Amino acid sequence: MLLVERWQVESICLKTSLDLVLSSLQQRSSVQPLPQIVLKLPFDLPLVQADGEGLMEVLTKLLDNACKFTNPDGTVTIRAQVLNPETELVTWATFQNQPKHKKMLEVIIADTGRGIEPSLLETIFERFYQEEGFLRRTIGGTGLGLAICRQIIQRLGGKIWAVSAGKNQGSEFHFTLPIAVPIEDKQKS
Repeated sequence: MLLVERWQVESICLKTSLDLVLSSLQQRSSVQPLPQIVLKLPFDLPLVQADGEGLMEVLTKLLDNACKFTNPDGTVTIRAQVLNPETELVTWATFQNQPKHKKMLEVIIADTGRGIEPSLLETIFERFYQEEGFLRRTIGGTGLGLAICRQIIQRLGGKIWAVSAGKNQGSEFHFTLPIAVPIEDKQKS
């Protein structure tokens, strides 16, 4: 389990967090070239309610994985969209056990990399899981990254899941976070 001593949940700009993570990722990429990274964010992206360090850790782990498992000539795309559980049909259990009035922001990190077998899409979030034994030797890692991401996102009130059509067909990692309620909306309640 991830041990978090202090959480400071506040209104956070996703774009600012992404810029910091991408800058750090590019500084560390001198050993291996990165795939092309494309941001496709709406211009009116709302703030999210999150712990800044926790959000940065999730973004770092997901982007590290996307770059690790995507060839340098591939692409990693980062998208975001506002989801309203009252008016929109959304993917599988995104809003299961969510308050009906809470709007969420869905973040999608998609890559053109090695993909994941559909039967393993839930298993990859288990602690110490790595898809194939040789990954530990060739790619590195402990198999804790996605388990930590799930713990952080759930603690912040969101969901995280993966989508892939299978081997060599890329992957998408989705997560949701509550949208920060503007001060004027809080005063109305």
